[in-house]
Amino acid sequence: MMLRISTDRAWIAMNRHLLAFAALILSLLCTAAEARRGESPWSIGDVAKRGMPPAEIRLAAIDAAALRAVDDAKLQRSGIAHAKRLAIAEERKLRLQPASSGQWQTLADGRLLWRIQVSVAGATDLHLGFESGKLPAGAALWVIGAGDYYEGPYTDADALPLWIPMVPGDHATIELRLPAGAGISNDLIELSSVGAGFRNLFDAPAKVGQPGASGSCNINVVCPLGQPYTDEERALAYYEFRGDDGPTYLCTGTLLNDVPADRKNYVLTAAHCVTSPAEAASMRLYWNYRSADCVVTTGWSFTQNQTGASLRATRADADFTLVELNQAPDPTWNLFHAGWDAQNIAPSSSIGLHHPSGDVAKVTNAPIAPFTFNNCIGTGGASQNTHWHTGPYDQGTTEGGSSGSGLWIPSTDASSRGKRLIGVLSGGTAACFGSNPDNGYDCYGKFSAAWDGASPSSRLRDWLDPAASGTTTVAGVNHAVTPAPSIDPVIATRNAAERDARALRNARRGLARQATPFNPGQ
Repeated sequence: MMLRISTDRAWIAMNRHLLAFAALILSLLCTAAEARRGESPWSIGDVAKRGMPPAEIRLAAIDAAALRAVDDAKLQRSGIAHAKRLAIAEERKLRLQPASSGQWQTLADGRLLWRIQVSVAGATDLHLGFESGKLPAGAALWVIGAGDYYEGPYTDADALPLWIPMVPGDHATIELRLPAGAGISNDLIELSSVGAGFRNLFDAPAKVGQPGASGSCNINVVCPLGQPYTDEERALAYYEFRGDDGPTYLCTGTLLNDVPADRKNYVLTAAHCVTSPAEAASMRLYWNYRSADCVVTTGWSFTQNQTGASLRATRADADFTLVELNQAPDPTWNLFHAGWDAQNIAPSSSIGLHHPSGDVAKVTNAPIAPFTFNNCIGTGGASQNTHWHTGPYDQGTTEGGSSGSGLWIPSTDASSRGKRLIGVLSGGTAACFGSNPDNGYDCYGKFSAAWDGASPSSRLRDWLDPAASGTTTVAGVNHAVTPAPSIDPVIATRNAAERDARALRNARRGLARQATPFNPGQ
């Protein structure tokens, strides 16, 4: 935002001082927020502090290659339409509690530290779920993977159940730090689920043509085909969740705008991915997971992540699910709330944005107009006219992990509806044929079919048009809001500086909590 500065010298001088003060306060607040989102665990950094290694709990080993082969066989049935969610981890159930396991020690400042290591031989990465407990004020929880990669700290501000974003390697160390004088009990927290990964999602070389990467016909969103959709791909979420049937799966979701444009943090995905409150609660979403290069996969990161969502609406026949995130995404991630269209009008062609096979964001192009179709993966009973039929693609394709991704009206559409979402991927037969897409097809649940339903829990309109305005199409908006300029910029700057100073004082006194979502430190 550019402020208009008064020509009066006194006002200019005051403005400069106030701007400098505001900048100082904001920098202090940002520093505090970074500390909240990335303070290192006790055992990382100074080797001298590490002390004795933690006790280890060894869970049943897995055969990663065999598990990949079984799931890939389901996703590669030639000519048979199938759902395109991707299994990425096998669950291990347990009840690990701090009062009855692990090691406790008292730190020099009187605080208490609990450490324990969980390992699964053969796992490529681990996915931990803490489903019960209550952390006291002043507590901090970390999960540390191979190479000192960590997630945390999590505090009493993070509601349980708490599902930790994946960490690399076959072992993970849990660190729980309590304030001095805190009581030790099993109801502090309980580790109840460990997903043993078998697709090596953290291995960068595996993103370039190795097992676990998408087929060679897929196209990075930074390539020319994706350039018109630089806003829309910022709405794209790569997410994992613990399925009600046990395994951890990967699908794609899209952050949506609503009619009031109040950025309610709704994410749209497929019902065959997430369909229950427990599955929504276990969602771990990764934003801006993309390559920095068109040809070579490079520069990707999992650090912009968050955990937890609440189920709002779902229906099997149209194969859609709408969840609301438990926390707003960090404004610095520069996300986008996508536009959509519920008018049931077929465009002349279509675009897809998705994460095939756990890969960075990709783009597809279907040059033929989609037409009305039934649910091709067999969910929702006798589903009639609930889906769009797309394909064959002339650029890119879809794979396991693409389920839940959006179907978009192209930017070149002759109408004013370009770059709006009209469907959610169920599945199909489409795949790569060498370096080219094959002649397969996909079916996408219609946004228009999901718009209406028997009740608010089975339709979109109550959530996306809460005032029942009758609006059936909206454009997208940026997640971060830029305030409108004040008539008097000096007063506006002074008020902002005073507000920020008050927030900083309250934070230091412990009277207010920084209301920012978790973002792992670097």
